[in-house]
Amino acid sequence: MRDIGFGKEPYMWKFYELLLGGYDFSGKRVLEIGCGTGINTILMAKRGARVTFLDFSRDALGIVRRNAERAGVDGEFVLGDAFETGFEDEFDIVHSEGVIEHFRGAQRQGIVDRHAMAARKGGRVVIIVPQMGSLMYRAGKFLSEMTGSWIHGWEHPYTRGELEKRMERAGLDRGDVVGGELLMAFGWLFSALWLRDGSILERSIRKPANRKFFRLNYSNWAADRWGRVLGCVGVKR
Repeated sequence: MRDIGFGKEPYMWKFYELLLGGYDFSGKRVLEIGCGTGINTILMAKRGARVTFLDFSRDALGIVRRNAERAGVDGEFVLGDAFETGFEDEFDIVHSEGVIEHFRGAQRQGIVDRHAMAARKGGRVVIIVPQMGSLMYRAGKFLSEMTGSWIHGWEHPYTRGELEKRMERAGLDRGDVVGGELLMAFGWLFSALWLRDGSILERSIRKPANRKFFRLNYSNWAADRWGRVLGCVGVKR
């Protein structure tokens, strides 16, 4: 994926704001695990946070570094495995989006544990994952895998119950699990047609959020059950 441009606030950032409920980032230390484009952490830095980006991909870190420079943001860029970095009791916020669903076996709990381990006591852990209940997303993923166009590797979505259980096992007092991307999930039904065209995904990531469309897509009865993503905030005990 090429670098992402920055304009007005995108939908996923508004979802973060919804989950964090007016959080004051000034002076806070933030760690993103599996940083991708880094857009959400960069926006936290723009609000006063001191930020660290962690990814095992040198290419991904290069994209994030360029995005941060273009946004006028300083940060620490760490190339490494989340299971081997040794971060412990350091950060006010530890977060990831679209990361923990790529782990299986003991590591499926272990990666949530690593989020909690890196957070300070009283720090917040924000996790956003694809939702098992999103039939459009799952159908699109199946078709993409069958046609060889799926580019995201092994990925197993979460149920609400699994996300709740794993966060609690990691020593987190969790808040409500919130659903999002209800109508957006329909686009994933056709993901076999657009996944390999990175420009389409780029445009969707940076698209400025519309207030009415956001309300239709996030934190409502239908989105909680059938939206493409689930998000939850836990507080470290």
